[in-house]
Amino acid sequence: MSDLTFKVRKATVEDAEAILKHVKTVGDETEFLTFSSEDFKKTLEQEKQIILAHNTSPNQLFFIAEHNGSIIGVSNLMASQKPRLRHIGEFGISVLKSYWGKGVGTAMIKFMISWAKEGGIITKINLIVQKNNFGAVALYLKLGFEKEGDLRRALKINGKYYDAYYMGMLL
Repeated sequence: MSDLTFKVRKATVEDAEAILKHVKTVGDETEFLTFSSEDFKKTLEQEKQIILAHNTSPNQLFFIAEHNGSIIGVSNLMASQKPRLRHIGEFGISVLKSYWGKGVGTAMIKFMISWAKEGGIITKINLIVQKNNFGAVALYLKLGFEKEGDLRRALKINGKYYDAYYMGMLL
């Protein structure tokens, strides 16, 4: 942990442009994500609509971490609206590489878990993480996620296959 001061909060449509910039930046910083900057083609209006959809859904969340007014982390929890599936949230997270190991991911995930528990709809949170992303795997285990399955050849990046874990947490 560090003495870094940052804030985790729900995203607003006013954050859309900065979120797009963040996603394009992190997409080039690591191969641990499911996308690169070239894969990410959302327009500003599309991003605003995604944020708005999350903010008006009782079982979805779009949130950010900020440091000195700049976005350093972005995450969302998505869930189906189908009655049999709406209790399951699937989340993804990205933190700028220069902020790895400083508690940002931990704080963001705790924020999401707290939000889900308070809402009472989401009772299970799932994620997929590359097996070779040792820092993220350790973080998820520390926070209470469990390995639920192995996904072989889950991602193909620059012609190389990567295996992943399917992880979950019951709330």
